[in-house]
Amino acid sequence: MSELIKQKPGGTCNLLAVSPEDLRNTPKETLVSMLFFLYLVREFETAVLDLHDLGLVHGPAHVSIGQEAVAAGMAVALRKSDLVGSTHRAHGHFLAKAIMYYSPDGYEPLKDPITSAAQDAINRTLAEIMGLQDGWCRGRGGSMHLYDRESGNIGSNAIVGGGIPLVTGAAWGEKLFNRDTVAVSFFGDGAINQGCFHEVANMAALWGVPIVYFIENNFYAVGTSTSESSYVKDLALRSLSYGIDSIIVDGMDPLAVYLAFSKAVEKAKQRKFPFLIEGRTYRHFHHAGRLPGSAYGYRSKEEEDGWLAKDPLTVFPSSLLREKIIQEADVDCLRQKAKTCVEEALTFCTEERAGSRFVPVEKWPLAEEIDRDLRCEDELSSDIPCFEPEDFNRFKTVTYVEAIAAVTLRNMEKDERVIVMGEEVANLRGGAYQACKGIKEVFPDRLINMPISECGFVGISGGAASVGLRPVVEIMFPDFALVASDQLFNQIGKLRHIYGGRVSFPMVIRTRIGIGFGYGGQHSMNPAGLFALHPGWRILAPSNAFDYVGLFNTAISLNDPVLILEHGMLYGESFDIPSDTLDYCIPYGKSRVVRRGDDLTVLTYLTGVKDCQEAAEDLGQDGMGVEIIDLRTLDYIGMDYETIGRSVKKTGAVLIVEQAPRSMGLSARLSDEIQERFYDYLDCPVSRVVAPDVPPPVSKVLEDAMWPSVSDIKGKMVLGCKHNF
Repeated sequence: MSELIKQKPGGTCNLLAVSPEDLRNTPKETLVSMLFFLYLVREFETAVLDLHDLGLVHGPAHVSIGQEAVAAGMAVALRKSDLVGSTHRAHGHFLAKAIMYYSPDGYEPLKDPITSAAQDAINRTLAEIMGLQDGWCRGRGGSMHLYDRESGNIGSNAIVGGGIPLVTGAAWGEKLFNRDTVAVSFFGDGAINQGCFHEVANMAALWGVPIVYFIENNFYAVGTSTSESSYVKDLALRSLSYGIDSIIVDGMDPLAVYLAFSKAVEKAKQRKFPFLIEGRTYRHFHHAGRLPGSAYGYRSKEEEDGWLAKDPLTVFPSSLLREKIIQEADVDCLRQKAKTCVEEALTFCTEERAGSRFVPVEKWPLAEEIDRDLRCEDELSSDIPCFEPEDFNRFKTVTYVEAIAAVTLRNMEKDERVIVMGEEVANLRGGAYQACKGIKEVFPDRLINMPISECGFVGISGGAASVGLRPVVEIMFPDFALVASDQLFNQIGKLRHIYGGRVSFPMVIRTRIGIGFGYGGQHSMNPAGLFALHPGWRILAPSNAFDYVGLFNTAISLNDPVLILEHGMLYGESFDIPSDTLDYCIPYGKSRVVRRGDDLTVLTYLTGVKDCQEAAEDLGQDGMGVEIIDLRTLDYIGMDYETIGRSVKKTGAVLIVEQAPRSMGLSARLSDEIQERFYDYLDCPVSRVVAPDVPPPVSKVLEDAMWPSVSDIKGKMVLGCKHNF
């Protein structure tokens, strides 16, 4: 007869109860520091709201008034070397962590003056929120994007849940570097429903990542209560699905938060394993601004009054006074000290004249620096040689996919920071398509299989890159990049610029275009146009094995995220590469003229190069001179317009050939750019050969009909030639 056998979860979830004895057993210096942070964060955020009302804070002001106990408890529990990543409501976390870092060890707010470095941190935080030049991110991040790696603040994030994978990846990277670091990822009750959290929590448990996930459960995601958004009332229970221990704590009590963090950090350090804390807290105001939530009708005034009675700035000092740990004069001293710090920050950022506060002109960022820090300034190191095929005398023949595996392994040999991640990369004797063949035998610990969690592992790779690793990430099919689009584009592609150039993501994404294999509309995307929409990404497209080696070496040497496009139809083709070295580069932003001609310029990439050459050779027999340029670099900033311009000036006619559907490719943008830059040289409109604007079908007949053929290209070459106009 069948039987149901109860299964026990791997982790435990407990409610932390704090007693007056805990208060008495905690060092006075710790308690005083937490009280100071309560006052400092409250004073600071009140000033932010005042500035917002004056129109001096551009954009929303998401304050944590009511939730200060979380920041206070966290700051005194962490070490200076620990890392914190936060949310759009991050002022308190950021300030408290920065003050602890920039203050000397043993700093006591009642006895010691605040250091100039700590005051500067307050000044710069306010400046950033106001969008000023002296802010941490030069005013680009504002209230929701605060970053200071030195103090361990590795970025607050405006996407709900968006920062969780990055912080997890940073913690994982620190572990792989054998650094004794614990990271904390703050997020709210709304983010617990984001899939990215569940993806990375699973991976953090799999790999033993020392991270503390802290849910600031203030019971409302904007105006939606947790009772409407979560079936499980105790959000911490969700950690049990991943074998992660968790604690539920009173998030209005800084001592309770401190004790929970102390336990969590110690466990994360000892076990090298994640931990989760749910802090039940309350924001006194609406999602943004200073009106209460009751003004918008989603919660009652009675509910707000009940939580106001638990305000940490009222309850905590009262408990310290009741236990005679401090005196009224101490409370006044700490409150005044916090007020003075904030007043100094206001003086740093603004001026007053005739009773009116304003921002001096010299405090604003320079408009001409808007495009600064989009990418790292450094290109290839001068000691890395750059070559083309004609620079070599001796060659050997390899397939395209063999070149991928060989150059990846070579870079892992040269640089221990290079790791390879992806689905099945360590299985099947070289990955699903043999692009990692031979790596497992040499570096089994650095060839890492990923769960089918593209959003999670792409985000984790970005976090790992931000702390110094150089991940090579395989996305099995380009279509799957859409699953990871937030991490690819909102996070990795944007954050260097948002954070004022203070972070880099030296990573390579490899992906194999599946066109021609009958995979259908969800496995056959050409992502060049998609990635080219996001200026933080560099895009390389090697059309042969020689170029693959050189462009891969270039990609891995750059300090920016790079997409390398591979085409599945090239994998089995044979090409010549140098017989005695894999250590050469092809410069980023340098195309190659693969065929000379005077009548028509053809721009193409990947499999288009071979098809265009075949068509051009045919037409050459009739005397038509077609010049073919293999673009190699496909992003807007790296497009080789110098070479394109020289060719257009000579031929006066341009044809762009790519396999992507008309609305998804690069050809429309490239055509527009050519006509804007080189209009005077053109004798006729720019023409294009592209696929029709439909998802690729599975039927071989329909798929063959969809992609541009040599015949299609040849016909368009004839029509597009300047001699026909």
